[in-house]
Amino acid sequence: MDRAHPVAVPPSADAAYLARIVCETCWAHFRSWAAWPGIAVHVESDVTWTEAPIPHIFFNQVYGARFGRGESRRRIATMVSHARHLNVPLIWRVGADSAPENLGSRLEEGGFSFGDEAVAMAMDLQRLEAGEDIADHVTIESVRDDATLREWNEIGLEGFEFPNFAGEPSFQLHRAIGLDTAQPHQHFVARIDGVAVGMATLTIYCGVATLQNLATRAAYRRRGIGTALTRHAMREGRKRGFLTGVLQASPMGRGVYRDIGFRDVGIVSSYLLDVAVPAVRAPMNG
Repeated sequence: MDRAHPVAVPPSADAAYLARIVCETCWAHFRSWAAWPGIAVHVESDVTWTEAPIPHIFFNQVYGARFGRGESRRRIATMVSHARHLNVPLIWRVGADSAPENLGSRLEEGGFSFGDEAVAMAMDLQRLEAGEDIADHVTIESVRDDATLREWNEIGLEGFEFPNFAGEPSFQLHRAIGLDTAQPHQHFVARIDGVAVGMATLTIYCGVATLQNLATRAAYRRRGIGTALTRHAMREGRKRGFLTGVLQASPMGRGVYRDIGFRDVGIVSSYLLDVAVPAVRAPMNG
């Protein structure tokens, strides 16, 4: 069980609480990125953000913002100014743990554009079947060495459409946070006839098992690899004593996760700042 939340969150918890947990467990994992010297992780009393001199939103994120009354416009303007100074784009995640309620509108006033919505989902891990249910020619293994991590990373570059310049920094970041069993995360690679074709990550923070980084190479999609990786990761979470599995799903993947047993508990929205777009002046009165 994770040290920060030693008690496993029950799947019967109300949706609003689970929606906050979906956010908090992801942000907890992002904070582990501080182990890599190429990125700075800033944990403040009312917001957490990452920054790196790499012009991609993966390395420059804002999340967990809970601004007091009259603070949001000022704090957003500060973040925008900082990103423009560094000449890097920015992604701001807004979920059930965010405040004020109109934070999305404030972000758009401050120069951000709406990106997309992910569905926060949760499931009872006791509902998973006991055995693996993948085809004989598909295998799933844990990432324990640099060679396998590079394969895992290459799948991510293709699956998430990362530019080539982000490849090596992504590898170095995930290498820095560790691959051994003592870490609160575990990466997985799926293979077909020995070829690495799919990836996933299990993280164990906040009393739940969280699926992240699910991707499949384009040529191998619609073969059940993502479903197999999801079930494999959730079974690993159950083995570690967790009762509830959570994830953030794209609208396209929502139906697949529902078939596995996940239910909707909330929404996580993303807002993007493109530093190439001229700054927007917004009132500073909260």
